[in-house]
Amino acid sequence: MNEVRAIDSQLTALGHERKHLDNARMAEFVFSPKTDQARTFTAQLAEFTLEHEAKAKPRARKRQAKAFKDFQGAIAAFAADLIHHSQYEEAGGFMYRSSDKDHLKETLVSARSFEYLVRFWAEMGWMEKTSFVRAKETWEGDVTHVFMAKAARYRATPALLRMAEQYEINGLNIREHFTKEISRITPVTVRSEDISKGGRKSGPRSVRIRDQRFDEEVRRVTEINAILADGGFDLKDTPMVYRLFNRGNYPDFDFNMGGRLYCRSEDNWQQMPKAQRSEITWSGEPTVELDVRASHLFILYALNGLGLSSDSDPYILPGVERDVVKGVFTATTGKGSYPRRWPKGLSQDYQEKTGLSLARTYTLSEVVQVLRDRHPVLDTIRQGELDWARLQFEESECFMACLSCLGREHGVAALPVFDSLIVAERHQDLAWTVLGEAYKQRFGFCPVIRVG
Repeated sequence: MNEVRAIDSQLTALGHERKHLDNARMAEFVFSPKTDQARTFTAQLAEFTLEHEAKAKPRARKRQAKAFKDFQGAIAAFAADLIHHSQYEEAGGFMYRSSDKDHLKETLVSARSFEYLVRFWAEMGWMEKTSFVRAKETWEGDVTHVFMAKAARYRATPALLRMAEQYEINGLNIREHFTKEISRITPVTVRSEDISKGGRKSGPRSVRIRDQRFDEEVRRVTEINAILADGGFDLKDTPMVYRLFNRGNYPDFDFNMGGRLYCRSEDNWQQMPKAQRSEITWSGEPTVELDVRASHLFILYALNGLGLSSDSDPYILPGVERDVVKGVFTATTGKGSYPRRWPKGLSQDYQEKTGLSLARTYTLSEVVQVLRDRHPVLDTIRQGELDWARLQFEESECFMACLSCLGREHGVAALPVFDSLIVAERHQDLAWTVLGEAYKQRFGFCPVIRVG
């Protein structure tokens, strides 16, 4: 049964909580056994799985030695991720993973092994699987499009977790028994963007590009990850990022669309509330977060050869609350044109914060006009040419340059948070200077950088 859920419903058709499916994290499939308990556990899983396969899908010939070893590696990686993700209560123990063949090539689970294990373990009662779920695509926190996601959600059943406990393996100590083969994780991802004639987006697909430009991007991100690994931040997991490019199917794509750095570590500092991020320490010392004010608006001005005034907050306009102004700006860049309807996420946030209806408080056309009057440069926004993807790329290049310079020339690490970065308090002045210089070298103008 396909699990199609209503966008505003709290439960899916199969009774799963919507928030759990939304909060699911991606399974990386790179765990391999490192203790005797883990190896014995994996061997038992393989034995039971092969017994089930012999009954449910008999093979014409026995697997050769290498094929069996690879299948056993897939079993270990898949099981370890299921157990690992069982600890995340906010996701209800669910994880997700696309069946994309090219991306699975970079893991310990091949596309065929993935297909077999999903089927067999669901039949054996070891794994629960959702089918297609309706997912949201967001831009700067606002829902821009809705589409059917190809990535199902999976979670371990109590039966699998009890088997693991027999070997003293659980979600909290999984790292003691399994090691991550980090070298298999490609630090650069390219996705497509497909839009129908009606303007509806389909789910993004992976785009496989392997050329000199790709290799150069891999080198740049690998360098940043090496800096972060020795950076001194007091986090549970070694900080690691990957770079995500968008619109890889566009004819003029040249690793110049999207490009943000996303956290790939267990304790994701980018998803933490700001108050929680402020508690991150560096070698026991406090950190600060440096924020580029109105980064995308600044970049939009700069791409038009103009400097954004630093005299006042550009989102404070007469007669309109700041969050509403910023929300409309975000919707404009995300859509590539001025919105004709109030963005759903903005309306919901306004209702929750004020108890009032946004549509009854403001007239969208009037807010758009106020924003245009203050920032006429918004008229230069064009979908697919000068919109969120271009702004995001320009911003990410500044942060790539800043992070590399801090690490290579000063031995200082910083945690990127899209339009801000976290550094040790003792490195605040240096990071402020380097970040400002990165923007100035790229655009000829310096942004306002604040301690958030």
